[in-house]
Amino acid sequence: MLMPDDYRQLADRSAQLAIACSEPSVAKSFLALALDYMRLATTLDQPARQRPQMQQHDPADGFGD
Repeated sequence: MLMPDDYRQLADRSAQLAIACSEPSVAKSFLALALDYMRLATTLDQPARQRPQMQQHDPADGFGD
């Protein structure tokens, strides 16, 4: 599993690629990727009790008899 610093490095590299890119749509995609990596880094930095919890879903829910 990647650590928060790994995601920050990936975000930095994606932002550098976005700045260097001459095609606006590709640059926009690199910036979106950089934001996603920073979001992951920030989430992993938070203590577990503060992280957003994924809701547990019972597979039987939603199946009527």
